[in-house]
Amino acid sequence: MRITIPRQDLLDTVNKVKSVVSAKSALPILTHILMETEKSSVRLAATDLKVSIECTVDCTVSRPGSLTVSSQRLSSILSELPDEDVTLDLGENNVIELTCGKIETKLFGMAPEEFPPIRSFEGIEPIYLKQGTLKKLFVKTSFAICTDQARYNLTGLLFQLEKGKLVVVATDGRRMSLASDDEGVPQEVEQKVIIPSKMIHELERLLDEDMDVAVYVDESQAAFVFARMRLVSALIEGNFPNYEMVIPQKHDKEVVVETAKFTEAMRRTRTMTNEKFNSVRISVRNEVMNLKVVTPEVGEYEEELQVEYTGDPVEIAFNPEFVLDVLRRTDVEKTCLILKDGMSPGVIKPFTEAPQDNFVNVVMPIRI
Repeated sequence: MRITIPRQDLLDTVNKVKSVVSAKSALPILTHILMETEKSSVRLAATDLKVSIECTVDCTVSRPGSLTVSSQRLSSILSELPDEDVTLDLGENNVIELTCGKIETKLFGMAPEEFPPIRSFEGIEPIYLKQGTLKKLFVKTSFAICTDQARYNLTGLLFQLEKGKLVVVATDGRRMSLASDDEGVPQEVEQKVIIPSKMIHELERLLDEDMDVAVYVDESQAAFVFARMRLVSALIEGNFPNYEMVIPQKHDKEVVVETAKFTEAMRRTRTMTNEKFNSVRISVRNEVMNLKVVTPEVGEYEEELQVEYTGDPVEIAFNPEFVLDVLRRTDVEKTCLILKDGMSPGVIKPFTEAPQDNFVNVVMPIRI
């Protein structure tokens, strides 16, 4: 194999795929990138056996073939080379000669045959969705994905297509975030799978705004194909909680507050908490919201905000970071906090004149 390619083009592509590579792996081949030539391009692939990324970039192919090379070593070297064309030439015993101007480097690869095959999804009909829609929904909800591997079925994002609507849900047992959209979603498709968090975060990083993405799903894996890239992931087995049952239906206390001011105030309360005492007490009476933090060995903090509220007085406590995670992803001027009492979960969602449930967050209270 021998190819010539602009240094920056190769570096950008290497950095796109190497994010899934494990720094340490029991299988040395998993620290490598596979490079395979096509007619006038080269396809780069990386995998950790659960998530795989393939990306194609144009180049001049002098001699077709394939090779593997350490992802971290190749990225490091390319970052330090001058901005000229780079030639990769595979010799005997998987030795790769890298040339850039007057610079010559030799890298030791491994046999391409050792690289694990990546599922092709031939014969499966794709589902076409908008990249921008997917990215927006993932960014709004992925913060609530569980990181506790003992609760394996919660360590991914529920991805559900039904009746022309895409719903994604994440929960870690202490909070739940749901986002939905119907823009460009096909009416006739039904699908319900759990996509691992690593795949979701890779898609957040790589998806763009304008073009479509082709989604392939079978019983155990899913693929997302767009912009000369293909991401493949194993799916999470198990049942996801019934999210519709988690959303409270009989809460009657609705507080409307300016999103920006609420965000700033919650950030200030967070500075007065610590790992052991990590709660802010929220009291609402008439049109005033009182935020109070009392942390032993740290101090106290109190602030009042003007709100829209005419119900009975209510008091509840939340982890301020959980509230902030929602507020950071709320893109309207006002936020709605829906409560029942101090012991029941609270609902946080954007406030709009027309009732909408396309971004709903449920947060468990902390005992006062």
